[in-house]
Amino acid sequence: MKVYDIFEMTGFSKIINIEKKLRKIDLSKCTLLGAGGTGAVYRITPEEIVKVNFNPATDSEMIEEKMKAQAAFVLGVPTAISFDTVDCGDGHKGVVYETIKSSTLGEMIEADPNHCEAMVKSYIKALRTINSIHTDNPLFPNAIDFYVDSVEKAKPFYTEEEIAMLKRLVDAMPHGDCLVHGDAHPKNLMIHGDESMWIDMAMVCVVRPIYDIISLACMLFISREDFAKKLTGMSLSNLQRFTETFIRLYFGVEDEAEILRYKKMMAQLYMIRGVFSIGFNSPSTIKSRPMILQMARERFFPNIESIINTIKYLVEKS
Repeated sequence: MKVYDIFEMTGFSKIINIEKKLRKIDLSKCTLLGAGGTGAVYRITPEEIVKVNFNPATDSEMIEEKMKAQAAFVLGVPTAISFDTVDCGDGHKGVVYETIKSSTLGEMIEADPNHCEAMVKSYIKALRTINSIHTDNPLFPNAIDFYVDSVEKAKPFYTEEEIAMLKRLVDAMPHGDCLVHGDAHPKNLMIHGDESMWIDMAMVCVVRPIYDIISLACMLFISREDFAKKLTGMSLSNLQRFTETFIRLYFGVEDEAEILRYKKMMAQLYMIRGVFSIGFNSPSTIKSRPMILQMARERFFPNIESIINTIKYLVEKS
């Protein structure tokens, strides 16, 4: 039996601060699968991958994501099994996950658009599965707190009147204890046969299902082909097909005029995350601030009443 396991079994690990020595991973012997932002994913073995964090300041967030994934799995959410935190060298840590031998929802639709309806049904089933879970686990934050914090961060960029409108929208957001993915877009659901599995669990929280609809909406109205492929795995034409199929099946509408009406409502939700994110200091947000500010003042704030009414309406439909 390992020394750490003995301390944990006897309870000494709860009395004094003892940290388990991390397993070391030699990235030079691993296969790079993808990289972006401050991290990368490597294949360790056919059964394991490691998600490496290159920014030590956010190691705690990476470890929190692992804990969320484990807790969500226990609650019944189909997600990749996370194993241990590891030492990847040069002061970088990573989290080991099981290898998922499947494709993303977006990739599946792009490969065979004729199966779009079946894929959307799998997506809706996965969404309703996670949203049907109620929990008071403090590991999962309240999504409303995220919006409140976002308003505070946004104050340097908006007028007092605009901040007041953001607060009105937050007040209109319903509270709840449903589990939501928080970033429920087509590249975060893996499909293998009849099974589906959520990945990227960093933003899992509790609120009402409308929050996942908002997170999805911000991906549905991309206007550039390269962005559509990068962010959803689909071409613009297939993204359009996904959007209309989702609206028809999720909200239960068949009439073309009704589908168009819901599409316009989803387009209003599309703006929410961008407008609230203006105060974040990630490189992508800093670069996008002028565009966000323009969108907010041309299309968001002038339509705030309609957006609030849309949220209230869709809360009961989602």
